[in-house]
Amino acid sequence: MKKIIPIIFVAILGVVGFKTYAYYNDTYKATTAYAVVPAEVPEKKEALDMSGKKIKESDGTLNYSYDYSFDFVKENGKRQTQSYSMTSPNPTPYQPGTIVKAEISNKRVVKGPYVTEEKNVPKDILEQLRK
Repeated sequence: MKKIIPIIFVAILGVVGFKTYAYYNDTYKATTAYAVVPAEVPEKKEALDMSGKKIKESDGTLNYSYDYSFDFVKENGKRQTQSYSMTSPNPTPYQPGTIVKAEISNKRVVKGPYVTEEKNVPKDILEQLRK
C-alpha cells in the first residue's frame, strides 16, 4: 500500500504536466504568419468585455474596436483563419489590401499584427497570399 501512493502521485503529476504543456503549446507558442487586410473595413463599434460591459479607460473614456478576421499564412505554408479585435479609445483601421505580420498560436494572435511591406515577406508566402 505504501508503494502505490507515490506511484499514483507521480502518475497524476505526469498527466497534469502533460495537460499544462499541451495548453501552453496551443495558446502561447507562436509562429510568424502573414495576411492581407480584407478589402472591407469592419464596422467601428463600442468595445465590450466577456460579460458584455463596455470597456473604458481609467479616465472613463470609452474604447472602440474593429473586429477583423485574417486568413494568415504561416512560415511553414499552412493557412489559419484567426480573429483579431483592434481596440483603443480612437482606433485607426488597417488600410485594405496591406500586408500584416503577426505572431500567432493555434488559438490567438500573440503579438501584432503589424503592417509590413511586400519586400519583407518571403516569396513563397507572398505567392500564397495573392491566391
